[in-house]
Amino acid sequence: MQKLVTTISTSYYESQKFNKWWMRLIFIVPVGFTLYGMFNDKINQPIGWQMIIAPIIIAAVGTLFFFANLETRIDETGITIRFFPFQRVYYFVRWDEIENCEIRKYSPLMEYGGWGLRYSFTNGKAYNVAGNKGMQLTLKSGKKFLIGTQKTKELDAYLIQLKAEKGFSCIATK
Repeated sequence: MQKLVTTISTSYYESQKFNKWWMRLIFIVPVGFTLYGMFNDKINQPIGWQMIIAPIIIAAVGTLFFFANLETRIDETGITIRFFPFQRVYYFVRWDEIENCEIRKYSPLMEYGGWGLRYSFTNGKAYNVAGNKGMQLTLKSGKKFLIGTQKTKELDAYLIQLKAEKGFSCIATK
């Protein structure tokens, strides 16, 4: 009988976007009302520059959120994250810099004031797009940050496997 040897996957990767229907509605409704007001036959007033600039700004911010992408890559060397287009450069943390790493449930509004690239004086930075689960990191330097995830089970399984194979004591598993 042959013994099966399993090895760790080379890396964990997750890409997240702002793709909730209500977020699109926040940008589409004001632009729609403004455009309707501009081109409605009942309005005989000249179009002011405010009527042109407002929908352009709202559409630009909406487009920025449409293209926003949170990338998380974890491997045996460390954790790499980037929140494009707000961060153009990847942020990398080596495992030997991490004091504690755990998956936890959190309150985006209460702890960080919402979603996106957020900062809290007590909880540090948060990189989150949706949901209320994430990977909490505490660095040996004392800095804290949380990376949101939509794949809690896959991330947890990868971290358990990484801890078992590489012996990283900073990874807290259940």
